[in-house]
Amino acid sequence: VEVASPEEADLILVNTCSIREKPENKVYSLLGRFKSLKKRHPGLIIGVGGCVAQQEGETILKRAPYVDFVFGPQGLYRLPELVAAAQSRNQGYRSQLDLSRDFHIPLVKGDLSSKGDPRAFVTIMTGCDNFCTYCVVPYVRGREISRPPTDIVSEVRHLVDQGVSEITLLGQNVNSYGRKDPELPSFAELLDMVAEVEGVKRVRFTTSHPRDMDQEVMRRFRDIPQLCEHLHLPVQSGSTRILKAMNRGYSREEYLEKVAMLREICPGIALTTDIIVGFPGETTRDLEDTLSLLEEVRFDQIFAFVYSPRPMTRAANMTESLTPGEKSQRLSKVLELQRRIGLEQFSRYEGANAEVLVDGISKGDPGELTGHTRGNHVVNFPGEPDLIGRIVTVYIEKACHHSLRGKILDQRKQAA
Repeated sequence: VEVASPEEADLILVNTCSIREKPENKVYSLLGRFKSLKKRHPGLIIGVGGCVAQQEGETILKRAPYVDFVFGPQGLYRLPELVAAAQSRNQGYRSQLDLSRDFHIPLVKGDLSSKGDPRAFVTIMTGCDNFCTYCVVPYVRGREISRPPTDIVSEVRHLVDQGVSEITLLGQNVNSYGRKDPELPSFAELLDMVAEVEGVKRVRFTTSHPRDMDQEVMRRFRDIPQLCEHLHLPVQSGSTRILKAMNRGYSREEYLEKVAMLREICPGIALTTDIIVGFPGETTRDLEDTLSLLEEVRFDQIFAFVYSPRPMTRAANMTESLTPGEKSQRLSKVLELQRRIGLEQFSRYEGANAEVLVDGISKGDPGELTGHTRGNHVVNFPGEPDLIGRIVTVYIEKACHHSLRGKILDQRKQAA
């Protein structure tokens, strides 16, 4: 049974990420807080999972011996065994860090959705074969493994039966789904299969690697009514020179060509991206290339970060050319430019009607509802809680930097 605070818990699971340095540092700090809880409550079971657990492994158990077990991304599915071993104080069963197993997630009969959320995530693959020079993912999540399509469709059907309307397919690189196994469908064909499940009203996917984004997938934005007109397409840098150093497998020009093709096939598609600032060797010219790419593509939103070296990656051995202060200044330039572009992009929707899936109560105002458009824009608007989970039409009155505001059209009629 879920409890409100760690102090009340009999079992604490810490899920971790090692993509950037800051979350990794937070892990040991958080575990330090739980040490005193363990002293007061010796029966408390503490487990650490995710990518930092995979990366650090037994080191976590040595640095924090009060932790009962660690498990990597694929060890998640053996969690019941780990908990049972901890309850019986089986010290020989304290880790599950194998990345070589087949990717089969047992379908749990019961509530797979999150507290009535009309949106749900379905993992279709794990791992990555790209080995970008800055990225630790292949080392902590293993090589690419695609999940059987029958398992995916069964989970989608189960979620829909529980009232879920929107499905997001997850993978480190969804575009390469099935490519290592000729018996599996392509990612585009998997999109068809998911959209055909009765009751699925919306489909999304993330994340896509630009190199592997092909026309077969692009055409699905036009041909599948349920596939929402939004794509997260991480570019990382606008400089071809830096992209080569990152081992991204495409140039600036090739990325722009794919953006143009996407917008030709699906006019009005909302694009978002990731940007890394201050990669080793990045010059002022490279930064200008990134800024000019933002101006040219005009993303609706970006997620920008300062480069931080990760263990085991090739970039960790590259010579840093910028100080932390210089990286921070460059990040500020990127964010300042995108703040203007983002507001201009969001302003396009003012005065228009938008189809919104109502997610729940607004965090900013408990008297309002919040939801997402097909373009994945957050919309806040007055409304009654009984509309949660429904798709309604909202008139957009105002654009903000990261969201939209509006009013629902004929609420009583839509509720009926």
